[in-house]
Amino acid sequence: MMRYSLFCLSVLLIVSANLVAQVQVRYEPRHHNVLENKYFRVLDVNIPPHDTTLQHIHSTPSVILFFTNTVSATQNRGGSWESGKSVAGNVFYRNFARDTVIHRVSNWDTTNYHVTDIELLSGYEPNSDRTPLPFTVLFNEEKAIAYRVTAVDKQIIDNRGPMIAGLVVGNDIILHNTKNNKTIIIKAGKETYIPPGISFYLSPTSKKAIDLVLFEVK
Repeated sequence: MMRYSLFCLSVLLIVSANLVAQVQVRYEPRHHNVLENKYFRVLDVNIPPHDTTLQHIHSTPSVILFFTNTVSATQNRGGSWESGKSVAGNVFYRNFARDTVIHRVSNWDTTNYHVTDIELLSGYEPNSDRTPLPFTVLFNEEKAIAYRVTAVDKQIIDNRGPMIAGLVVGNDIILHNTKNNKTIIIKAGKETYIPPGISFYLSPTSKKAIDLVLFEVK
């Protein structure tokens, strides 16, 4: 009887550990869901120095934006730690639906590690073949395109797909909706949703240099 109980306990522990490893990224405690709609799920990630996330799974196409220059490391399930340094303003796209990843992330630095994981939940008009905006194109992938904006000149932007704006460097930027005359404040270190189909322009609040990243869903 004792051996049977110990066996059952061992099985339970193994199953529990496996369930922890399988937690979806949106349920990992360091990944905070700050915005979700039809098109995006925005997970804002802040990892304090010398802290480590739980193992979590990425299985949704995503775009990633780094806000800090931080020495960090990742460990894929069953693998060894691999370290590197994030660079503020760097971005990448990965279709985790085809290339699922289970890993955990650790901050090996003395400062906060800040990154945004933006899951792409739905397309907008994938066959529209829109011309890219007149900004630096960081990537142009099957589901999204990313731009870097370093200057704003009140140029009207309209008839675009839904966007997420991430201000990496600089003071607040004001988005002016020309259809309803309302404004949206884009703040540094925050993620801002720009609805599809609106007409808008951007204006600065200071002469300080800016590094603004725009992600547009196709």
